[in-house]
Amino acid sequence: MKKKVLWTIFTLCISVLTIYALFYNSGLSVSELWQKIKEASPIWLIPAALCMLGFIFFEGRSLVLILRTLGYPAKKRRGFLYASADIYFSSITPSATGGQPASAYFMHKDGISGVAVTVSLILNLTMYTLAIITLGLISIIFFPKTFLSFTLPCKILILIGIVMMILLTEFFIILLKKQSILLKLGNLVISILKRLHFNSAAEKLRLKLDSVIENYKECVVTLAGKKKLLVKTYFLNLLQRTSQILVTVFCYFALHGNVSDALRVFAIQTYVVMGSNFIPIPGAVGVSEFLMYFGYTMLLGEESAYSLAILGRGISFYTCSIISIFTVILGYIFIRLRKNKEEKL
Repeated sequence: MKKKVLWTIFTLCISVLTIYALFYNSGLSVSELWQKIKEASPIWLIPAALCMLGFIFFEGRSLVLILRTLGYPAKKRRGFLYASADIYFSSITPSATGGQPASAYFMHKDGISGVAVTVSLILNLTMYTLAIITLGLISIIFFPKTFLSFTLPCKILILIGIVMMILLTEFFIILLKKQSILLKLGNLVISILKRLHFNSAAEKLRLKLDSVIENYKECVVTLAGKKKLLVKTYFLNLLQRTSQILVTVFCYFALHGNVSDALRVFAIQTYVVMGSNFIPIPGAVGVSEFLMYFGYTMLLGEESAYSLAILGRGISFYTCSIISIFTVILGYIFIRLRKNKEEKL
């Protein structure tokens, strides 16, 4: 019992510290954010908050849908946990590198095989990236002048984001189609282990590698034959990205912006997402605010643009991160309790 209490306290302390670090590193104070919330219209803050939750919900639904297709009876509430782990750890690690491993941890604890977890996350990441590219293309087609109105540094960041997303999508598709690449990577790891004289570990990996690749191929074939699944996961990811962008649109309305500017605000925020998506800074802190500030000065004065950047990021990123970490804490506690119950039985 003492051990469980200590682990709970330790987890809570880590959570509080990381949330504090997010605010501290961004230069955004809680009091400043609260002041902007008080100034905003509550009628528009409600849909903004719902869209923020939708950002977590739709990713969870996509993962659950993929896992069920692979034969795992994943529950909807567990999907919310998987997505929360991804979102929170993505927000505190460079280039969002910690998100997928954290999500994989909870999937593995729910009895899902490592191969199924890997395939599910790669497929979801592919659709996630395709969703951003889709929204970006729509913005470029219908609002090219908005892109041209950004400053040169902002344009460069946006263009880098577009190129990186296209390359990443191609990389994920290759991983799903060409299992031989994984085999080569596995053999490379085995070779490195042997050179480091970890012969026992190298032999264990060699014995497992062929069966892992075969299972991986079976999972990919299963998913590839489900065109409806691919369409659904794509649209769920499109809804996820749209939800995140709409948070700022509703915040714009909440700060008494003109409703007729809705589509242009959506396009600006899409450019912001594209420009900050591959910045190797945890949560793209500072970069997103920079792009938002310069983007919204096209529509608003400098002070109003700054207020929108604070409120929009405060809800779509910081509040979302806080909800995600508390979901992760509850999920972790539930796993510990379940494990203790199974040990007693």
